[in-house]
Amino acid sequence: MSDYLFTSTKQPERRLSNLIKGIYFNSAPVCTEYHGAWGSLAVSQSHYNGFMPYENERHICIVIGAPVLYFLDNTFLTQPDSNKGTQAIYSRWTQQSMNWADDLSGPFTALLIDTKVHNISIITDLMAFVPVYSSIIGKSLFLGTHVDALAKAAEQENELDETSLADFILNDVITFPYTAYANLRQELPGSITTFSATNNKTINTYWQPTEEHAFRNIKDAALSLRHGIKRYTDTVTENMHTIAQFISAGEDSRALSGLLPQDEPRDAYIFLDSMNREGKIAQKVAKAYGVNFIVGYRDPLHYLHIMPEASALVGLGHQYSHAHSLGFDKEFDLPRYDAVFGGYLADSLLKGAYAPKLRGSERFPFLPDITVNKSPVAARFGQLGRYIKNDLRNTIIERQQNHLNWVKKTRPNSANEWFVLYPASMRIAIPNFYSTRRLFKSYEPFLSHEVVKIAAQIPTQWKLNRKLFHKAMKPFLEQSQWILHADGRLPYYPWWLNMPLQASIWFTRQISRRVFRRKGNEGPWGDWNTVFTSKESKTQFDKFANAGLLDEIFQGTPTCTTLVNANTIKYQQKANLMQSLQNIKNRDS
Repeated sequence: MSDYLFTSTKQPERRLSNLIKGIYFNSAPVCTEYHGAWGSLAVSQSHYNGFMPYENERHICIVIGAPVLYFLDNTFLTQPDSNKGTQAIYSRWTQQSMNWADDLSGPFTALLIDTKVHNISIITDLMAFVPVYSSIIGKSLFLGTHVDALAKAAEQENELDETSLADFILNDVITFPYTAYANLRQELPGSITTFSATNNKTINTYWQPTEEHAFRNIKDAALSLRHGIKRYTDTVTENMHTIAQFISAGEDSRALSGLLPQDEPRDAYIFLDSMNREGKIAQKVAKAYGVNFIVGYRDPLHYLHIMPEASALVGLGHQYSHAHSLGFDKEFDLPRYDAVFGGYLADSLLKGAYAPKLRGSERFPFLPDITVNKSPVAARFGQLGRYIKNDLRNTIIERQQNHLNWVKKTRPNSANEWFVLYPASMRIAIPNFYSTRRLFKSYEPFLSHEVVKIAAQIPTQWKLNRKLFHKAMKPFLEQSQWILHADGRLPYYPWWLNMPLQASIWFTRQISRRVFRRKGNEGPWGDWNTVFTSKESKTQFDKFANAGLLDEIFQGTPTCTTLVNANTIKYQQKANLMQSLQNIKNRDS
């Protein structure tokens, strides 16, 4: 299943289904509804196999996502119209023999409705990769996996949280557990949460990223990581014959290329503005691993054109621009594959990408990673922060500090890093998975429980400079050992050997840009400068500004158009502002 909406108050037929379908502009999924004295439930049909709803005389069980089951075979992943996976989880759950941290791997959430006593239980995965939102309005409980659909189900779509919207525009995410809606919250990760018939709430947290060093040395950790991620990938693909993956000029996708079965034909996709440096390197990587290389080209204003549809798909408060596959899923018929693999979150979990580092490390990528004790609170406000009303800005800081203090309880020495990792909704790019799981059978090996647990059980120092990743993934990088990464290094070799090579290539590129004035987008994503200097984007912003949307969060006299045209405002903040306006427009239409 892709999404569900639950209400403890019985709803009119099709109301909840229509709200779920409203997430999609095209090809809305079929929805199934259940009604009883306990309330109403709507569930949308998923691309994943084996996880259709399971119902008996006592319970209704729903599983969202496609977790790998380690207590039985997973042949059902290739069997359409099956609830074998759901039924297996239900049986183990109700027999009280389920170990949620070990028996399942990968993103999921589960819902169990006791139709006799009207208890409602939800399970979230280790990091809440599939978030669950809740609201109690009066005596009614509302639960759902899409924030906008749930807000409409609870008739809260007009009760926006100004602080959360300002937080999103400034910081790219809304600080957990808040949402864009004043009366909706996100439920805890790694937890079993139960609501009684009278909405009394009990929480049993079965896993947290406790700061414990479970390995004697980095070599043991790397071996465990290699075996764990190989086990996950092999289990998923055991009976699959049509496999696709996303490929790039980086190292995560080439490690993935080495992990996937070498005896099955594979298609490798990349989406670009043009056949640039990123594409040419990715094509070499595809050839090295013997996969079929396929390019999808987007127009320069692609990320402007997809904004309405992508915003609706991921929901208010989640960055739409990470829905990179939207549109291409239909152009290349990605749902036809048994599985489409990506390499998302490897940098975040395994390479310490968000551990605070010395200034200049991003500007000069050949320098070694050196961490500093720098608080992430208010770190991304930038120049736009001074335009936000003082009371909202202060409340954002208070919420962020509370979240940091909560993370410190389990990670006292690495809270600054895990502030943006835990739960997954704190990660800027997680809407990438929010979108792909709704569009096709998306599998992300670096979101497996094996990776998450190892990332939590090792010191940050082992992650820096790719030390852990390199030791674990080196066998899978061998086939492309002489192909440069987009940033000018050879991923097969350790960081210290790459330093002089990467530095020389970086300096050469800098000189070339300045002397020969070479321009163009050499990366995998769109060019925000092109988007925000276009007449089309200015027309769009003028329309929003004239409507007076979101004026209440700004102080002084700046309009949305003024802010988006300001050179001192970050491009991503401009995109966040425009998306928020677009979401609100969609809500009102």
